Formats: sequence, C-alpha cells, structure tokens
Amino acid sequence: MKKIFLTLSAALMLTGCNGLFNGKADTAASDSDSIVSVADSLSAEGFEEGEADGTEAQGLSIYDQQDFDDLSALPSSAEETDRMFNHVLYVNVEEQPSEDDPVGLYTVWVVDERWDQLRRVLTTNPTAAPAWDQMQGKNANGVEVPIHLVAVASSAQYASLDYRKIVVEGCPDGRNTWTYIIDLVDRTAIQLPSTEGVQEIDMDKGEIIAASYGYYPAPDYGRYTVNKAYSLEGKFLRQVGEPQPE
Repeated sequence: MKKIFLTLSAALMLTGCNGLFNGKADTAASDSDSIVSVADSLSAEGFEEGEADGTEAQGLSIYDQQDFDDLSALPSSAEETDRMFNHVLYVNVEEQPSEDDPVGLYTVWVVDERWDQLRRVLTTNPTAAPAWDQMQGKNANGVEVPIHLVAVASSAQYASLDYRKIVVEGCPDGRNTWTYIIDLVDRTAIQLPSTEGVQEIDMDKGEIIAASYGYYPAPDYGRYTVNKAYSLEGKFLRQVGEPQPE
C-alpha cells in the first residue's frame, strides 16, 4: 500500500488559517452549555471477509442490519473527501463559517458501497475547546476527547487499512489546524498536539505524520515547523527530520 499524502485540495479546505497558519496555539477555552447532539453510535459488530479491489481481504463493516441509514439521508451538498475501495467519506457543511460564527458546523458521513449503507459519524461542536493544556511538551501524546466535542471537521481521510480509523481536521480559531483521530467502531476521538495538520499517513506502519510550529529561543527568535510521527492511538513516536525555519 502506498503512503497516503495530504493533498493540496484537502489542505485548501482548511479555510481561515491565513494559508496555512500563523500564530500561537490558542489555549483559551470557550465556555458554553450548548452541545450539538451527534448521531446514534456505530455498531461495533461486523468484521467479515470480503473482496476489496478484486482481492480477498479482511474487511470492516461498521454496521449491522439495525444500524444504518438509507442513502437518501446523505445531504446533497455533501462532498466526497476520501475513498478506500468501496468505503467513502463525505463532509457536509451544515452551517458556513461567518463573521458571527467563524467555526461553522460540519457533519461527517461514511458510506459502504457494497451494501449501500450510510452512517453519520459525527456532528461537530463549534463551542468545543481545544485540549492544548493537556498536551504540553515537545513529545506530548494526543488526548482523548468526547466525540461530541470535536470542534471542526472540514476535511476527512482514512488512516487505517481496515477502514476503522479516520482523521478529521479544520481550523476553527483561524490560527491552528486541529487534528482528530476518530475510531468508527469504538466511537472515540483523540486530538493530536499538532498545529499545522497532517502531512502524511503511512498505513503500512500505522503512523500519522503531522506538523507543528514552534519558536526559536533568543537570540535567534523566529518560527520553525517540525514534523512528528504519531501512532493511530495518538501516541508520540518520534520526530521526523529536523525543524525547518519558516
């Protein structure tokens, strides 16, 4: 399996980040009692043998016969963002970002074309705060957050060969890309400490390479970008290459 790279089109979906990002990670949390409800939980059943791309493989069906929607439930405005064989991810902009609401509202959908099954994965919560304060340090791990506190998902892509893990991203604060690993079966979300988004996904190794920025100390000053590798469970693995000045 070839390495899957973040395409330019996916990067351009991260609007409002001043192409792409400049600024320090915003640690201020927004207070709100309003939480956007999410769809019913995905089924944890359904590992079954199937054919993908003409070859026998262990396929993952995230549905059972009582846990899927009709394809007509997929919004007509939803856009396909990634595809692996017969499994397709869609993102729909429910509410466009605006001056009053710079975050917007998104839904993420997955379709299994083998059985014409549809499931809404999540609805974003524009009031959700980031977990930066729990991810301090250059070797910080990702932090699990409730799936109903995923703030933004303007892009989505597959991250694992069994279709189980996906990555959603967006730029809700106009400065940083917030990156989440979503487990479609366990219905869990992990926010990564990266601030400049996914650069590469190596499905063979089960690794996500994501970029973050930092600042040189005195007397050099200035900002740099560094790539780091994370497991599909959000664990920091290693730094990839040397920091590059911006």
